[in-house]
Amino acid sequence: MSAADAPVYSALTIVPSGSREAAPHAPGRLASIYGQHLGAGAACNGAADPRYRETPNPSRLNQTPIETQVFPKRLCDVMVRVNGVPAGLLYVAAGQINFKMPQETPVQGTVDVQVLYQGRSGPIAKMTVERPPEMGSAQQLADKMWSGLQTIQWESAYQAQPKASRSACKSVPTHSVFRGGLYGYAYYCAKSLNEVVGEYLYYPADPAHPVILLRRAEFRLVNPYPEISVEVEQLLRQRLIRAYGRGTVPGNMYELGLNPPNPGLRWQAGGVSIFLHRNRNYVEPAGIREGVQLIAVRKEVLEEREQKLELEKAFRSSTKLSHPVIEGDLKKELGDLYLVSGKHPASEPERLKAERETRTALLRLLRYNGGDRNRRAAALAAADELAGRLGTLLVVQSVVRGSEVLREAPDLDIIRRQLAPYGIQYTGPGHYSGYFEYDWSLLRRAWKEFPETPWGQRAFLMLQSLSCSIPQFGCQGPNCFREVIRQGEKFLRGYPDTALRKEENYHLAVAYETCWSLSKAAPGDPTAEGAMIDKASSEMARKRAIELYEELMRTAPGSPQARSGEMRLPRLKLSFGTGERAFFCFVD
Repeated sequence: MSAADAPVYSALTIVPSGSREAAPHAPGRLASIYGQHLGAGAACNGAADPRYRETPNPSRLNQTPIETQVFPKRLCDVMVRVNGVPAGLLYVAAGQINFKMPQETPVQGTVDVQVLYQGRSGPIAKMTVERPPEMGSAQQLADKMWSGLQTIQWESAYQAQPKASRSACKSVPTHSVFRGGLYGYAYYCAKSLNEVVGEYLYYPADPAHPVILLRRAEFRLVNPYPEISVEVEQLLRQRLIRAYGRGTVPGNMYELGLNPPNPGLRWQAGGVSIFLHRNRNYVEPAGIREGVQLIAVRKEVLEEREQKLELEKAFRSSTKLSHPVIEGDLKKELGDLYLVSGKHPASEPERLKAERETRTALLRLLRYNGGDRNRRAAALAAADELAGRLGTLLVVQSVVRGSEVLREAPDLDIIRRQLAPYGIQYTGPGHYSGYFEYDWSLLRRAWKEFPETPWGQRAFLMLQSLSCSIPQFGCQGPNCFREVIRQGEKFLRGYPDTALRKEENYHLAVAYETCWSLSKAAPGDPTAEGAMIDKASSEMARKRAIELYEELMRTAPGSPQARSGEMRLPRLKLSFGTGERAFFCFVD
């Protein structure tokens, strides 16, 4: 082993177990070392010897059971010495060591910590040690968390805090991805409950007469030491089982840290769901945790979360001509002229067959010149979809040395020349997809040549959805929402009785909301880089967004557009930023 392979770490990378940053250590306490070349690539776990127990340091007699267990002093050729005394080792890997401070460690001052691996010594790191503050027993801590749960004043309205305690509550901006549901809160307050922190989250509610109500609360330990956390968790679980039954394993709720393999448990108490779990730390292994958490959430918040996910799925589908419903409409309008999409080919013979069939159907549509104006607009829209589909078939997939490689189809140039007279151009493989991209020229023709027809107007809606991707749409810089607003308002003035008014109203509302939310972005927010909005126009945009969402609720109740507007209105009416960024073209 070369000198370069000696263990690498520093005092700043030696932290108490469960902590994210350096802090004082103490006799018997667990700690972690993070670095390089600390051990072998394969991790080793050290088991405690069940026959023995350590005598606690007289200056720190109140220790948890694991702190007095005896762990191996050498593990997979690794040792850790604290002031020259070998420490017990719980876990060893190349990037991390979990160890237990020896009982001989003083409770004040500094100590020298050094890692030895296969005869190579790491640097001597000087660590601060001090007697940790005395904690209540696990039972006392569990009782405080349980008491906090029982005294929550659900649905109480948010009240501004006195100036002296204003730091305890803050407004939290919400990114568009996280609007509604668990992330859609407006205010967060933290209160000390003596060794336990109570965190209270207030959510905007009621689109007609907005209020801000307490609908979520969480309780955690001030000192989330893993071993005491485990005991508190066990006591809380027993108490929850006695009160509400066995509990169930919740689904993946990443917003609360409820992820496999340690999702915790869930109980139902009337209109409140209660979750109990140990948050995973940002480092491995799984044995290092941030501490027990008791979380309670009102049903309204969870219902809004599910609705948000459902609406996101609905809107993602509605922006694609290949969506089954829109494909069904095209098939109904065009009959055998339209080729319904199938599974992407899994082999080269299947790709060749799909390419020929798609190209034949595309040329048939491009040459079609019959029927009424709406049918001809539908033919252009269908041809646009097939042109995009063909782009995915103009690459050959192969595996080279275990990696997938995409290359141009052998007949690509022939196909390009064949389609060029119809204005179809493939610009090249997409940065993310690897497939040949097409510029939506047929969709633009459908709108430009047949604007009064239902299919021509569908094309307009699609062009709005794709606006940031189409240079010809007219966007100047990242603030594309301005062009969406200009063209959308002009569209409604020209076609007030359009069958797609609901969809266009929604596009306009979201564009206006984007203008408003960008004006509320914090300085340096990377998602708002390049935004140019003055205060007067942003306030006008907020009011117009409210007007359009309320119109959707009156004229299209129960529709995805109206349901989405209903979730947005409380925040808009209360002048909170929503984080909306639709029709804002991020600068790469």
